Amino acid sequence: MLHEHAELLLRLIIQHTFDEIFITDHLGNVRAVSPSCSDLYGIEAKEILEQNVFALEEAGVLRPSVTALVLKSRDRETLVQQTRTGRTVVVSAFPIFAEDGQLLGTLSFSRDITELEQLKKRNDQVAKTILLFQKEIAELKSKNVQGLYLSNGKMKKVLDLVSKVADLDVTLLLTGESGVGKNRLAHMIHEISERREEPFIEVNCGAIPESLIESELFGYEEGSFTGAKKGGRMGYFESAGHGTLFLDEIAELPLNLQVKFLSVLQNQTVTRVGGNARIRLHCRIICATNQNLEQLVKERRFREDLYYRINVIKIAIPPLRERREEIVSLIYQLTEEFNAKYKMNKQFAPSFVAWMSQQEWPGNVRELRNFIEKAMITSNDLLIELNQELIEEKHVMQEGEAIGFDRYMEAVEKEFITRMYHKYPSSVMLAKQLGISQSTANRKINKYVKNRLVKND
Repeated sequence: MLHEHAELLLRLIIQHTFDEIFITDHLGNVRAVSPSCSDLYGIEAKEILEQNVFALEEAGVLRPSVTALVLKSRDRETLVQQTRTGRTVVVSAFPIFAEDGQLLGTLSFSRDITELEQLKKRNDQVAKTILLFQKEIAELKSKNVQGLYLSNGKMKKVLDLVSKVADLDVTLLLTGESGVGKNRLAHMIHEISERREEPFIEVNCGAIPESLIESELFGYEEGSFTGAKKGGRMGYFESAGHGTLFLDEIAELPLNLQVKFLSVLQNQTVTRVGGNARIRLHCRIICATNQNLEQLVKERRFREDLYYRINVIKIAIPPLRERREEIVSLIYQLTEEFNAKYKMNKQFAPSFVAWMSQQEWPGNVRELRNFIEKAMITSNDLLIELNQELIEEKHVMQEGEAIGFDRYMEAVEKEFITRMYHKYPSSVMLAKQLGISQSTANRKINKYVKNRLVKND
């Protein structure tokens, strides 16, 4: 009876174990094997019974056979196998001896570590990315990829986080007030990632009519609705390929499509309207909103499960009023951008820069950008002076705590002299360009650029 119970227990262990169990006699003939053999080695358990491990090794089923090694060495053996089904398994085999030392057979355990190996490779890739991001960011800065963003103040923390997550395949959520530059930051993330050569597709979820947004995002099959294009059409998820899909104003996505979007994120597949086939998703998804999603969740206007799914990494972009120290540099950067765009060579007078620096910009970078662009286009002068018409155009003067004009003028002068010195790198050239004496130019270079005594050129 005890013997029968032992056999029953052995069969149950072999039947239900998570590991693949393999038992042979002293000649290598298979006496027992667990059902998982099929998944790991591509052969049914009943087909492998009574076969010889040396023959299985020669046939390529076991490559190599750990049991065969044990039969030869009569000692414990452990190695990692790559099976013909594409799985990675670690196998440990042991000799079974009788009390008199006679070899009775072998017992081996195989554990599937495919996912662990993939995770290890992923972690190695992440580690490599983090080590290289500083060099990559430096290279991109030289190409002016960062656009309007500065590497100081509050934006430095944002850029540091962007650098760390750019190459990670996680969904990002960009938040911030309207006009802070969420779309520009999404472009930057794409440009400094390994997907930079792939498409970048930007979709404003609030700008597409509700009746069309499903077919625009997910695509459709031929005949799925009246007017459907012959042959169907890819949606934005498919069109993004291995690139980046940027979904702006994600809070405007209708509730019924939020469910479908959640399924896309969870399964990494998309199904076209009117179709059944699941299409594998390869793009990276970045979402953005200027609304309070937590409040929308409470009001049941945004799905809680979708919120947590897209909020894996949240990057909050501060409004311009919280990084006023960057406004002067933003003005000069925007000026250079529009000069290049419209093939002009215009500059703002220091007093005009100081005035803009003291204004409130509730529309953030977008409002500042639009104001500067219009001022440059409408002005007939190379040096744009502050005038009443432009003041009236702005309509909003600084409110709240007053900041000294002298302090702003000094900041403007420092920025202006630094930039001009980079273009005209000597006191003689700078003095001639600005219409000032060489000694004055020397003094300003010493004060703002080199911060030390500069010899006459």
